[in-house]
Amino acid sequence: MPVAGEPTTYGEEWGRRATTMSGESDSDRRESRLTFELELLRYNPLEWLLMTGDRVVVALLGFLLLVTVLAGLVGSGLVPFREETPVLFLLFALIAANFTLIAIVTSLSQFVLGRRLETPGEIRQKIDDTIDYREEVGRSIGEGVIPVRPDAFLLMLFRQARTELDILSDRQLEGRTRFAREELDRLVSDLREHCDYVIEVLERPSSGVKHALFVSLNADYESSVYQAWHLQWEHADEFTQEAAEPLARLAETLQHIEVASRLFKTVFIESEVSELSRYLLYIGLPVQLAAVSLTLVYTAPGSGPPLPVPTLRVVVPAAIAAGFAPFLLLSSYVVRLTVVAHRTADTFPFSSRLSDTLPAVDEHDPR
Repeated sequence: MPVAGEPTTYGEEWGRRATTMSGESDSDRRESRLTFELELLRYNPLEWLLMTGDRVVVALLGFLLLVTVLAGLVGSGLVPFREETPVLFLLFALIAANFTLIAIVTSLSQFVLGRRLETPGEIRQKIDDTIDYREEVGRSIGEGVIPVRPDAFLLMLFRQARTELDILSDRQLEGRTRFAREELDRLVSDLREHCDYVIEVLERPSSGVKHALFVSLNADYESSVYQAWHLQWEHADEFTQEAAEPLARLAETLQHIEVASRLFKTVFIESEVSELSRYLLYIGLPVQLAAVSLTLVYTAPGSGPPLPVPTLRVVVPAAIAAGFAPFLLLSSYVVRLTVVAHRTADTFPFSSRLSDTLPAVDEHDPR
């Protein structure tokens, strides 16, 4: 029963959360985002580098590493800057490569965004399908008001899954055979820790549609759904009715999570490509101006270097490092997009990641 003064639905809860967040100062939000990034990094550094980390921060770390390497080369005396030709060749190459990179990515962005141009009938059909899906989710979990924000929507589903896991954990002894109890215990233990982490992440004000998608891609829900289906259909007589009902609801909730993740993936990819194009323009144009300006400096008449050698030992490496900045930014985004595409390559309910589940299932398959 709801307590007085507390939100009675997810819609009211997330409406209040949005209102609270709007009152935060810019410094508080920046500090909150930084703390959130550090927590994601500590939880799984490799996952942070590949997908969950802010792409600008990841690219900045790569840039700092590049600057460190260049500074080491210059400090060791291996790059004396006595010859103008090698420096000019390198600057020409960076200028041409950056122009090509910016043109290609911008064209790709226009192509992806152009696919969003739809006829009124297509728009209406997509809206109707989405509304039908939300209503289906509401009926299956018994919630009348469904959040419209992606992170709030996924949070609602994961809370529902966590509730069913708690119920199944309390009723594991109601499995009539040892196999049923062991399989149910494995299913519950594998999902519980993951759901706790997802709920913790999505309850943070700094999370959003990106992190809602990332946390849902960290687990193999196809295997969990397959296990739940197998226990529900092939071994239905090995469970009491009290255990079979929450098992069926858990399988249905996991299916909703899988569908929602793939729905948000399309929006996410389009957003990432447009964001990448914008950042490349912001970074690429100043970089090009710096490289072209340095190239023009080398055209000054004279037989010696255009600038004092100590100055060149700072300016040239800085220009070269800046020339690699667009490539580092592109790499950070491409890695994330390829990881997301790889983890959603299969068409649910088919999956190529059932190797850990199939041996146990086939071993007890009555056929």
